[in-house]
Amino acid sequence: MGIDVSNLSKNYGAEVVLKGLNLSIPDNSFTSIVAPTGAGKTTLLRVMAGVEKPTEGKVYYDGEDVTDVPVQNRKISMVYQQFINYPSLTLYENIASPLRVSEENFSEEEIDARVQEVAELLNIRDLLDHLPEEASGGEKQRTAIARALIKEPQFTFLDEPLANLDYKLREELRGQFQLIFQEEQSTFIYATPAPEDALSMSSHIGFLHDKNILQFGESEEVYYHPGYVEVGSYLNEPQMNVLNAELIEEEGTKCFRVSDELQVEAFDQEKLETGRSYLLGIRPQDLEIGELEGSVTFDTVVSFNEIVGSTTTLHSDHQGQEIIIFVPEPKRRPEGERLTISLDPQLIYVFDQETSEIVTQGSRTTLGEKK
Repeated sequence: MGIDVSNLSKNYGAEVVLKGLNLSIPDNSFTSIVAPTGAGKTTLLRVMAGVEKPTEGKVYYDGEDVTDVPVQNRKISMVYQQFINYPSLTLYENIASPLRVSEENFSEEEIDARVQEVAELLNIRDLLDHLPEEASGGEKQRTAIARALIKEPQFTFLDEPLANLDYKLREELRGQFQLIFQEEQSTFIYATPAPEDALSMSSHIGFLHDKNILQFGESEEVYYHPGYVEVGSYLNEPQMNVLNAELIEEEGTKCFRVSDELQVEAFDQEKLETGRSYLLGIRPQDLEIGELEGSVTFDTVVSFNEIVGSTTTLHSDHQGQEIIIFVPEPKRRPEGERLTISLDPQLIYVFDQETSEIVTQGSRTTLGEKK
């Protein structure tokens, strides 16, 4: 059945971190709680795990109220952002330590078999006789993850475990987590501010915003059908362009007016109200440099470049509104260069400017209909 959180609030004195939060995490899922730093992800994980008690509300494991059950009496494990290992113990003994103190009295043969199994899964079997100080950051974190998994927990909580690793190690461990998820009979709850981590690994995503879960669902559903502009903007790398536009009507046709140069014929016109302002969400990867047949074109001026690996995030300005363009190659363009950009209107998301809720989206924004 998984984990259910009901009307949960958490205060630290006068500071309200979580308020009236409801969440249902499916059993045997890999669920990511995604939000910017400081939004309360770690607090939510600690309350769900039993490390902290909620100010109000209940936490249920498989339908059983565990709100007041001490963390040591729950079949859970936690992995933290810091590389927490016992410095005087070898990696083998670090991994084995939960079984050695367990009330189940595991034999040495059982302990060894399980240590070898999880070490193999995490590619550290050849390092088991090393001390933590002899291991790299990635190897230390793998050890901490192995120690969490060796108990075969019902629920595994991971609090930004990739945050202190470099880009290549993060990429490698993302793949490792997917393999672990397939191999281990556990429900994983993963807190991260990084959308790329969540989207690459998760079966489900919950977006934490303003002390509550703004949207929760299967990862592809949340990505392709964001219910709010905050979700669509954050869960994209680079972040989604959000442009202010007014709905106007000319000669019986409704158009989104972003500027004098950029006007886009509206779709689902019956859902829209002339004279109102909307927010247009456009993914940077859906913009093309140059003129494409059947697309809307407009000019923008290059502000600066971000080259990351083999790709470029191009920041530009269109009459006072920022336009971000994703370029799938490491190509720097001079600041001040004027570019012609093409946009397929059916790749646009339309959000209400006042409530930030989705109003409608183009026919090609959905899964399976991407270009």
